[in-house]
Amino acid sequence: MVRITILMALALIIGKKAAVTAFSLSMMDGSKSTNAAAATSRRGFLAQSATAAIIPVTLLSSTLPANAAETPAEAIRLISSKTIPGLGPPDVYYPAYFVGKWKTTRVISSSDDPFYKELENVGVKLPIQVTSEMRYVPYNAGKDFQQIDANPNNVPAIADRAFNEKEFYSALSQEVQRLYSSTKAMPSIQTINWTPTNPNVLSLDYSDGSSKEVKVTKRSSDVSNDGKNLFSSEFRRITAVPSSSSGIAGGIPSVYKSRVLTKWRQGNSNDVIEGIEILYNEAGVLGDKSSDPLQMGIGGTGAISSLYGGDSKDLEDWRSTKTKILMERMM
Repeated sequence: MVRITILMALALIIGKKAAVTAFSLSMMDGSKSTNAAAATSRRGFLAQSATAAIIPVTLLSSTLPANAAETPAEAIRLISSKTIPGLGPPDVYYPAYFVGKWKTTRVISSSDDPFYKELENVGVKLPIQVTSEMRYVPYNAGKDFQQIDANPNNVPAIADRAFNEKEFYSALSQEVQRLYSSTKAMPSIQTINWTPTNPNVLSLDYSDGSSKEVKVTKRSSDVSNDGKNLFSSEFRRITAVPSSSSGIAGGIPSVYKSRVLTKWRQGNSNDVIEGIEILYNEAGVLGDKSSDPLQMGIGGTGAISSLYGGDSKDLEDWRSTKTKILMERMM
């Protein structure tokens, strides 16, 4: 009985089917063994168990992948899985072939955003084509962006948000001024602050004393298994401080919500990428103010109220801007 208990304990520790099988066969024999035979049996059993323990480990190691992330999609999902509670992934991660500088052509096809409506009022008609540069760097390039255009380890990429924002804004300002010289010049960007270690906050100061802060509050993204298609969504809170009459910051800040949806598709090679972007900005609230004092300003009888009811004054007014994007590799 003691011998059976010891052998069963050894079989559980080693945990190999071959060991358990050998033990079962020896028990089914039913013959009475001497002490010497029992010792021999134990030695043979342990030798078989050791052999059985080695073989599965060898087979297992030969079938394991050499890298935990074999495809671009797996690499991106592995990094994106390290989510921040309430926010999502720390950043939007792109396939490795995004790394580098790109000549980017944007065609702003339609918009009801106040910014473009104001341009339309002074003669700037959509669509507008804007050509600028964009840059993507390895996600582990570090704060100082060392070797930003090289990706020897083929790791996922992130967007250089400061570079991309400044390049697009400057190109848009120049295009508007070139085509419609009678319009008021857009203030230039004086300083821009962003770091890949804190990618959720982008701060800008303009030459007229105004400023803006863009803070990502929630994001999600997905990539196809072959890494050729990518979708991302970001919710943002934008705080804009207008300039005062003296040309310095000091106006009353306005805070509004924003959401940007982007879809990317790889072209015929790693040197061409196509994209579609839809930007939603909150422009206050909709609703009709009623002239009836009994309603105490809650809703009204206009077109908006007829669609959404008496509480329409609290309905968020979202304005959208649609843009087609073509990226061609520069380096």
